[in-house]
Amino acid sequence: MSPIKRFIGDRRGNVAMMFALAMVPVVGAVGAAVDYARVTEIQSKLEDALDAGVLAVGSQPEMTDAKAFEMVNKWVAVHMGDKYSGYWHLDSVTQSDDGKITAIASGDVDTTIVRVLGITSVAIGATSEVVRSIGKVELVLVLDNTGSMRGEKIAKLKTAATELVDTLAKATKDPNDLRIGLVPFSQTVNVGPTYKSATWLDKDGNSASAKSLFMGLKVNRLDLFTKLGKSWGGCVETRAMPYETTDTLPDAGSPDTLYVPYFAPDEPGARGAYGGSSYNNSYLADSSDKNILKEYGLGKKPSDWFKYVQGDILKYAAGNPYGGRTTYSMGYQYGPNSGCEIAPLLRLSTDTSKVKDAIDDMIANGNTDIPIGLTWGWNVIAPDGPFGDGVAYNGDEWTKVVVLMTDGNNANATGNQSDQSLYAGVGYSWQGRMGTTANSQYQRMKARDARLEAICAAMGAEAKGIVIYTVRVEVTSGTSTVLENCASKDGKFYDVKDVSALATAFQDIGNSIQKLRLAR
Repeated sequence: MSPIKRFIGDRRGNVAMMFALAMVPVVGAVGAAVDYARVTEIQSKLEDALDAGVLAVGSQPEMTDAKAFEMVNKWVAVHMGDKYSGYWHLDSVTQSDDGKITAIASGDVDTTIVRVLGITSVAIGATSEVVRSIGKVELVLVLDNTGSMRGEKIAKLKTAATELVDTLAKATKDPNDLRIGLVPFSQTVNVGPTYKSATWLDKDGNSASAKSLFMGLKVNRLDLFTKLGKSWGGCVETRAMPYETTDTLPDAGSPDTLYVPYFAPDEPGARGAYGGSSYNNSYLADSSDKNILKEYGLGKKPSDWFKYVQGDILKYAAGNPYGGRTTYSMGYQYGPNSGCEIAPLLRLSTDTSKVKDAIDDMIANGNTDIPIGLTWGWNVIAPDGPFGDGVAYNGDEWTKVVVLMTDGNNANATGNQSDQSLYAGVGYSWQGRMGTTANSQYQRMKARDARLEAICAAMGAEAKGIVIYTVRVEVTSGTSTVLENCASKDGKFYDVKDVSALATAFQDIGNSIQKLRLAR
């Protein structure tokens, strides 16, 4: 017989009964400790699961309470699993106007050892609350307004951008903590004609970029507008290198750091064109190309005759514009503002109604030059430069964000005429301002891509700390590498295959910008 059996069968002094009675408090204490550990573990698991579910709701676009309940319920079910005896129940999920999302759950955990004491289960419960908050944010939307955006694309872009503004505004408790700017871009950027007297504008034509159009002469472009009876449209051109890819402050003492007022020259017209070359923007009735060449001491027609014809100052002073049509086939207007058919940018503003009005005013026209768009996105958010509206870089309280969206690659159209290009923010291709003089769209794209990469790197550098999101919409040619590399890390690049998904991408960006925090 085993010792245990002998012990149980021992009747001397009722030893077994006495031992059993003595073990009751011991079993109770040990059982309570074991079951307490189990209950505590499951309670903690329920709290974590509930937190995860509420955070999941907070990271999504706004939804009904019923949808929020369904989402939290699924998250808790996945996290809790079926590895314990008992049950849990999601009691409620509520969303308040101040951005709070609150969920309450309860349940029971079946006991094991203390069940012998009549305690069959222990109640558990958890409450989780998330507060949507974006902190303090400066946001600039740099949006493609080129001709390829006409129709459905520009309409959906306006909707997506407006919804993004509304999402962030709703998540901001103090309106002063959200400042938004807008930079529509095409082949140039319109800063607005109100800046015609700005000190950062090369009004006198002292920069190399300005002089190159007028055969090395210093010309006040704003005066030319006046002589032509026109108003400057507000568009600007790129700065000369190396300043195009930096945030070097404009300084009148260093003219190449200034921004050149956009001025599209009169191209050779029907009265003076040589050969059969086709020019787009001929808005003055030139007296005679030969006379113009004579003024420059050129007896015969040189290979670059057209540069002298376009850069002749006297013909602008004389005026004599063509009558009749005001626009040509590409949707550009004839005249010195040709290519400036684009809505003006908006500086940082806390007035979201003003921002949404500016978004609604956007129009689509022109070719694509992404570098000039991003340059002015940088200028709008910078703490110095032309505007100086932004807070200091890398501050503890504010986050600086730029959203760059385009539906195309960098494009500068080639042509059969002597200029081999349309006039743009980078001038003509023969001026060499875009990074190449090649009569090849591919080479021009590569040159502008290189400039874009340099701007992205400078903006996203650790010293600046600007968070950059990039969105590529329905681009079927070329590569996304440039925009992918431009975007900040951790999924800040979006390759939208169909414009109908643009709103979803912008919603995701809005959710990403928001900072969710657990209140308890």
